Amino acid sequence: MKRRHFFRTIGAAVSLPLVASGRGSATGESTSAQTPYEPLGTIDIPGAREATVHDDGDSAYVAVRDGFVSVDISDPENPTLLAERRGVESTDGSSMRGVYDLWAWNDRLIVPGPAQPLPASAQGFALFDISEPADPQKLAWYGTDHYIHNCYFEDGIIYLTGSGLPTNPLIMIDIADDNPTELGRWSLVDHESEWKNTALSGRVLHDVYVQNGVAYLPYWDSGTWVVDVSDPTDPTVRSRVGDYSLAELTEFSASEARREAFIPGGNAHYAQPDEEGEILAVGKEAWAATGPGTDGEQIGGPGGIDLWDISNKDSPEKFAHIEAPESYDNTQSGWFTTAHNVDIVGDRLYASWYYGGVTVHDISTPSEPERMVWWRDPTETCFWTAQSVTAGEAFLGSSIKLGPGFNAPNETTPGLYLFPDEAGKQADPPNLVAGPPAEPTETQTSTPEATATPTTTPTEEPSTAPTSTTVREQETTGADDDGPGFGIAGAVTGIGGLAYTLARHSDGSSSEE
Repeated sequence: MKRRHFFRTIGAAVSLPLVASGRGSATGESTSAQTPYEPLGTIDIPGAREATVHDDGDSAYVAVRDGFVSVDISDPENPTLLAERRGVESTDGSSMRGVYDLWAWNDRLIVPGPAQPLPASAQGFALFDISEPADPQKLAWYGTDHYIHNCYFEDGIIYLTGSGLPTNPLIMIDIADDNPTELGRWSLVDHESEWKNTALSGRVLHDVYVQNGVAYLPYWDSGTWVVDVSDPTDPTVRSRVGDYSLAELTEFSASEARREAFIPGGNAHYAQPDEEGEILAVGKEAWAATGPGTDGEQIGGPGGIDLWDISNKDSPEKFAHIEAPESYDNTQSGWFTTAHNVDIVGDRLYASWYYGGVTVHDISTPSEPERMVWWRDPTETCFWTAQSVTAGEAFLGSSIKLGPGFNAPNETTPGLYLFPDEAGKQADPPNLVAGPPAEPTETQTSTPEATATPTTTPTEEPSTAPTSTTVREQETTGADDDGPGFGIAGAVTGIGGLAYTLARHSDGSSSEE
């Protein structure tokens, strides 16, 4: 089936996507003077997932599977642990696990979970007072009948993904007086019943971002929906951008839909507009795969980032596409380099690419994005997010831990990295296409020696390496992880969805990092 980019203006109930030609596609690299580029500072954080920067630019909050930590980033060369809040409990005393996301707004922080269906975990979110970053205080707990993969928090309203619910709705909750109260819900199925004829795996609401009363909702293969939520009780659709029409998605068989949900196109994973609300970045999480329906051949590949012109939100047009870094193996058993989370501040796009590292692109000419810097270290890091701290000074990236338990090629270290927000070039960057270093071998003069166990810890860095501190708490064990990111595994686990492709563990088991 031919894939095409389109936008959709919502007026009638019939889905008639209009083809929109892109105004350009470029992934050029800045020709600015480049100097050796490296992180400013790091801090190891067991269980690290998403990170969010507080408005003051001096503190960051990092989800850690069973809660969160706060970090002082006022000196990017010396990030310092301020507080840990692990073992977040519901009102009945049960603990929340599988915390992948969080969001700060003013002096409040929302910590939702679990990100995946975990029967042993409390479901809902905790609201914290973070007026003192070194001493966060829990103010409220709000229980839900669904798990929550992602959230957004702005102007006193919390926006949640209704993960696992039949319609995958956006759920809006007011926190006036620190007393959470639901305001309204919206889903593409409620908007237009014909979407029920498409596979659930292709219409998962993965994330949410809201700006000036407009929500940007990445519904995986069903595209990114632009919805006016200025009145949470009566949301109104403005448009939709993506790779498939409703008719095309309806034609997929169940097995085809599961396969397509894992590989490009579609795969709308995260969407965020620029500060002016004129450019929309849509990150696409996808992999290469083999398995049923592939005839044993590898299909698909890593997802990149689409840039859209949304100056007219009723009629978006495509600006450009940013390709993912190349790798020797983009299955989930290799150094996969698909786009994950992004941020836009000013004319800069910050992006994370798992093993592919972090990048900053100049998007002052959005039809011709230029890469300013690219830093990666796949033997040590696997980046979940990249976010601006202070424009022109620093940005951060959070790295997660993957290892042999997830059938990964090597073990990576969870933590927070601070980078200079400037153009530059990494000295002696790792070659992603060449793959991991060969396993070392040792020989003896008397008898042959078997291949030595591969070393997953890199050699000692030179004295110019950034200062690194460590959160003292050790990793816990359990069954909270389903591997990197969400993909759509959690959404379809209950109906036998993508087990054959999304099982991260070589033996099909599940274990925490």
